Amino acid sequence: MRKHFLLLIALYTLSVSAVERVSLEQLQADWAKYQNQMVQLTTPLVVCGSFYDSLILAPERLYGPDERAVGLADGDSTDYWRIVEYNRAQSICVHCRNNYYVVRTGDRVRGFQARVTSERHFVTGQGVKCSHAPQDRLAKPKKGEVRVVGANVENYFADLGGYATKRTTPEQQALKTEKVVQALRAMNADIFALCEMQVGNKAPEMLLEALNKSGKKYGYVSMPIANQDRIGGCFLYRIDRVRPYNTPLSAYADTASHYHARMFAQGFETLDKKGEPTGERFVISLNHFKSKRPGRGNYDTNLKRMTNADSLLAMLPAAIEMYGDSDILLLGDYNCYTQEQPIQAIVRAGYPDQLMRFCPDDYSYVFKGEMGYLDRCFASPSMAKQVVRVRPWHVNADWYYQHGAYKLKDKTLHRYADHEPIIVDLNLQSSISNLK
Repeated sequence: MRKHFLLLIALYTLSVSAVERVSLEQLQADWAKYQNQMVQLTTPLVVCGSFYDSLILAPERLYGPDERAVGLADGDSTDYWRIVEYNRAQSICVHCRNNYYVVRTGDRVRGFQARVTSERHFVTGQGVKCSHAPQDRLAKPKKGEVRVVGANVENYFADLGGYATKRTTPEQQALKTEKVVQALRAMNADIFALCEMQVGNKAPEMLLEALNKSGKKYGYVSMPIANQDRIGGCFLYRIDRVRPYNTPLSAYADTASHYHARMFAQGFETLDKKGEPTGERFVISLNHFKSKRPGRGNYDTNLKRMTNADSLLAMLPAAIEMYGDSDILLLGDYNCYTQEQPIQAIVRAGYPDQLMRFCPDDYSYVFKGEMGYLDRCFASPSMAKQVVRVRPWHVNADWYYQHGAYKLKDKTLHRYADHEPIIVDLNLQSSISNLK
């Protein structure tokens, strides 16, 4: 028995000594030296992304090159390739089959053990121990402020079986509704500008039926279109706080196009406690630009997104005339990072980026370990003077995607969609002068 015990101790000691303590800098200097070896990383790392059974780790959070590259909107940029190479050199991919779904982006990692399988790739059967990043808390708007939220709700459909919901079951649909409603209640907005809603009335009505059980009553404005099996958008608004003014205005004349419902504007006016108009009026433009194809970089479908931007900019003067007000807020999912051409075209047209004004180092989306803003908030000059606070609320992008894919049956509001909502607080001024 004693011999067996000593043998076990010897084997354990040998296995521990086989694990070499190294820094990320040492590994980067000579990956081949550590090929197929067990190592313990001594460099403190942060989780930059998670997908399937893998985590992307780096010494610091990584920005996408399209988010930060100087000069990108004016043509090719050497800064773009510098960031690409930096992100590639700094990041490592760890395959861990037992706890990847409980790790969040932003979590801190220290001293994990894994086998080096190839350059920047590791395998560990014991998972990665993390200290969780604190959850993002959202303060209520101050008294007298109007809160507007731009949010992508990731294929919220009432009808199942279409191109966006082929594999969705009624149970999954109910869970999706529960998660979205929790998030909307927590944001406590007067107006929600929602992308990726099914076109027409069915989806808003299904969502409102659940949302209005909270006591606060909401109405909706949706863009009508013949093809119901399409992704569109809608506005939800608190009927005791605001009401629509005039009818929706689309950026597209072709009502058969699904882009007709993905870019439109609506005027709103605020109400006093008696339900009477206060004289404060403004316009919200909800926009959902053409998506990228994953992994193709800045210039894939860029021409289509530039066409979206041109159509939007052409619509805005018509909106000012139609609603009689120059206070315009532009929200939505633009599928463009900050330095890309469509975003800079909007800024140069006179609609400053409010996220760059209030929180330029934050993000609303994470893809393959790189973060940036795909969701935007622009404002006309007169509207910008009334914007007091803009920020993303981190309840989605940091969570593992399975939290929203129903396999984990997670009933919290986290990962109700893949994009972060953008919270905008306004201190409105009377727009009577703008109506002349």
